[in-house]
Amino acid sequence: MSIAHTKFEQKKRRIRVNGIFYAIISSASFGFSPLFSLSLIAAGLSNFDVLSYRWGTAGLVLMIYAFCKRKTLKFSSFDEVWKVILLSALRSITSVTLLIGYANISSGIASTINFMYPVVVALCMMLFFGDRKSPIDIGAIGVSIFGVYLLASGDSLIIEGGNTSLGLICSIISALSFAAYYILMKQIKADKIEVVKFTTWMMILSAIYFIICAFIFDGKLTLVTDGQNWLYILGLGLWSTMVSNFTGVKAVRRIGPTMTSILGALQPLTAVVLGVLFLQEHLYLKSIIGITLILIAVTIVVMHQKK
Repeated sequence: MSIAHTKFEQKKRRIRVNGIFYAIISSASFGFSPLFSLSLIAAGLSNFDVLSYRWGTAGLVLMIYAFCKRKTLKFSSFDEVWKVILLSALRSITSVTLLIGYANISSGIASTINFMYPVVVALCMMLFFGDRKSPIDIGAIGVSIFGVYLLASGDSLIIEGGNTSLGLICSIISALSFAAYYILMKQIKADKIEVVKFTTWMMILSAIYFIICAFIFDGKLTLVTDGQNWLYILGLGLWSTMVSNFTGVKAVRRIGPTMTSILGALQPLTAVVLGVLFLQEHLYLKSIIGITLILIAVTIVVMHQKK
């Protein structure tokens, strides 16, 4: 009995360690998004080009995966169709506004503001869906707002040639739309749709939206023939999107959504470090304090809302 218990504890510990590893990979890989995205924009691609290739590549690979695993991508009802269309539209709004944020303010700060979405979810659930108004959550929301104020008033926000106001507004919109995505997913019970089918169609539809936008607003979709740009596209579509999603799912299954969300703080931290190292972005004390306050606030909200 003692030996069986020891083996059980060892297995639990191994699963937990694996889960932490997957969560770290998931959040850190997503933190590479601004580096790959801004590299493609610097090479002459438009925002819609970048997002078309990002979601198209990820969706195609996931479709191949679904076929190999014999998973059906067929919708079982119109109810599933409209839910996926609605949520993919929200996810697309998050993507394009965050990319505009990357292009106009420090990418690390844009990522940090986007990472506030759990705080926005908690606020919306209290205001519109009858959740109990917890003093802890209210305090964390106040801390995060003060953190954004410090970021908005700090010199780290500014990048050469960027429209600071536009970048800040779009980064906030990205957090709001990402929060709406998660709230609606639960409210309309879209989380009941089989995960591979849901994710595949979300990515494919997002790619279609951006391809249409590329032709409407840019007149064309830029064809990429340069090998280095394709490395950026594969990095963005596979490493920062596919790998991030898959390892995130594996992490949630092993250590739960609370710990996975807390370790998700590595995403904005990775973006901050890469921005300083490779994108000539700067980081000053006021912004460091603002980032820290936001990460603390998100952690408090996630831990308090773990039910």
